[in-house]
Amino acid sequence: MDKPIDQMNLDDLRAAIDAVDDEVLGLIYKRAALASAVGERKVSQPGAPFYVPSREASIIRRLLKRNGEAASASHAAKIPDEAIHGIYRGIIGACLALEHPMTIAYLGPEGTFSYTAAQRQFGETAVYMPCPSLSQVFEEVEAGRATYGVVPIENAFEGAVTDTHDKFADFDMDLFICAEIQLSIHHQLLSLCDDLSDIKVVYSHPQPLGQCKAWLASHVPHARLCEVGSTGKGAEIVQQDMNEPHCAAVASMVMAEKLALPVLAANIEDHHHNTTRFFVIGHHDSPVSGEDKTGLVIAVKDVPGALYGLVKPFAERGMGLTRIESRPSKKKLWEYVFFVDVQGHRDDQKMSDAIAEVEALGASVKVLGSYPVSRKL
Repeated sequence: MDKPIDQMNLDDLRAAIDAVDDEVLGLIYKRAALASAVGERKVSQPGAPFYVPSREASIIRRLLKRNGEAASASHAAKIPDEAIHGIYRGIIGACLALEHPMTIAYLGPEGTFSYTAAQRQFGETAVYMPCPSLSQVFEEVEAGRATYGVVPIENAFEGAVTDTHDKFADFDMDLFICAEIQLSIHHQLLSLCDDLSDIKVVYSHPQPLGQCKAWLASHVPHARLCEVGSTGKGAEIVQQDMNEPHCAAVASMVMAEKLALPVLAANIEDHHHNTTRFFVIGHHDSPVSGEDKTGLVIAVKDVPGALYGLVKPFAERGMGLTRIESRPSKKKLWEYVFFVDVQGHRDDQKMSDAIAEVEALGASVKVLGSYPVSRKL
């Protein structure tokens, strides 16, 4: 089209959009061909992973920087970073599937927050494997039946997901963290009841029940809270209870749409900045991306100053600890292991030196993996 945009009529504008769409589609196929060529090169390098989160993180970071520059150059309203992130995650996922088909294990059924997090990371083209428990997610990946797994690790307000931590505490497990996902979480109250007063029991996973604790106590104080294996399981119970509709579930909007369940109350989380962090687990971690974290699990002797001795080597090297959690070791009474997220990559010399110093104190250290720092979606 030779006409300036401000001189185009509606038909001209639509024709111009069609032409741009054709050009964009052609470029996507060109990118896919390049991605396939990358996959062919990786085949010739035994052991080279097809999924490299650090490379994906670098691509997304560069594009988000270019997004602002492109808006300024075109004097147009800036497309939200979240939209650019979603568009390119989909393109990257589709190209990755051409390189190497992937099966992703997650806490099911389809429609859980773990499912949403997995789709945000791997796109629509991966094969998704729902698992009835977090333990099975680990088992499917460890056995090679799934390429990667997505597991929740902590909520910003309710804290650690203990089942996941307990699996990572297994020093014999040969799996690594290779990426993290931060997902904004909004909970819906799904029910076939006509009124909140009709609800006798509310089903959900323990984490969402905790994240909606104050709302539930205020609006359905008469209802019994019943913990189940996942938000999806709770929603399925409500759907199956059509003959006696007296129950509700705390679940996602995706689950409401999937099961065609009415939303009796929307966004019932106690904190509207509610965010859950998930880990992607696999048989490798991620190379350096330039902005990384490393997960460690450390078993220390039960002696005075043990925690100080754990933290000191990192503090002296200016390495921030973004999270520290303790869990019973389950091997000895009152013995604990500590889960630590440290700013930096396992290949950094400072990291190696700090870990060596902790080990010199008699602690056992397992590196859970290094991974790119994510942004909230």
